Amino acid sequence: METKKCPLCGGDMIKGKSPTEGYALYFWKAPWKKGFRGAIKGTVKAYPWLCLNCGAIIPYVGEDELQKVREEYEEARISGMI
Repeated sequence: METKKCPLCGGDMIKGKSPTEGYALYFWKAPWKKGFRGAIKGTVKAYPWLCLNCGAIIPYVGEDELQKVREEYEEARISGMI
């Protein structure tokens, strides 16, 4: 089982089962995605992590997905969309 430290209290966090169940499925949508392209690309999925000490649930985006968002952001910034 994957674990990490909670950024809020330093407690142990455990990774949720799936990024496609519950509200994790609808986690985040890039503000620069509008119209037809935005509807096709969808949302950025994040795994929910639960802190066993403070009870916080924090969604984390995987590194590969995060890299895609970084690249899209830079392209949108350069093209003047942001």
